[in-house]
Amino acid sequence: MSEFENQHASLAAVASAQGCSRSLLTPKNVSVHTLPETMAFANIAALAGSTTCDAYIGTVEKELTFSAHLEPKKGGGEEEESELFEPRPSKKRRRTSNPAEEEADRVAKARARLAASVPALSSSELDVAQKVVTKLVCNLRGPNGEIVVQSYAILAKKLGVADAAQRVVIAARLNAGIEMKVQLLKSCLGACWEDGLLTTLPTCQGIGKLELPLSEEAAAAAVFGNAAILLVTSVPNK
Repeated sequence: MSEFENQHASLAAVASAQGCSRSLLTPKNVSVHTLPETMAFANIAALAGSTTCDAYIGTVEKELTFSAHLEPKKGGGEEEESELFEPRPSKKRRRTSNPAEEEADRVAKARARLAASVPALSSSELDVAQKVVTKLVCNLRGPNGEIVVQSYAILAKKLGVADAAQRVVIAARLNAGIEMKVQLLKSCLGACWEDGLLTTLPTCQGIGKLELPLSEEAAAAAVFGNAAILLVTSVPNK
């Protein structure tokens, strides 16, 4: 087998262990794997960690897919990450026409509304949620600069029977058909990468169209069989 075929075979073995239903190597040496409709971050991390190549996740029609471009990674990744928008405390912001700053202000208002409605929530955990959502909205982009986040919510929910109290939960609906670099997604999520999932189901863990309404474009895409991705994660308890 060629070097690329060997790399693909190794990835396919890991993909199979993570529940993937099929794998293929394209003529352009892209190793593509069809994932289950719901995939935990831990499983995605296992796949991405099994290759030194750029890894992506997204949807192809109704299916969640993982792909690795089987060629050496380009240099300068850390420099590229350092240029990403870094949210500042809202009290330091002034009126601005900067789209990233405007998005950050909207996220800050969403955090303030939740803090007012559920006073028992940890302020430090709300700060983490605000920072993560701001990074998702402002920095998570496709390979050609496509906007990925369609809608988002910061919520108070009990995700499991073991939860004694409501957790600070982050949910986002991600546009269909856009590849996301796994490393960029992980960077945006920070500590919230530890425990969460992606799914092509319209609802998950009680979160659905009410909290994350579909845009007109997303509704039209769904009619044509192109599934959006629902991201659900929580802020770690300290």
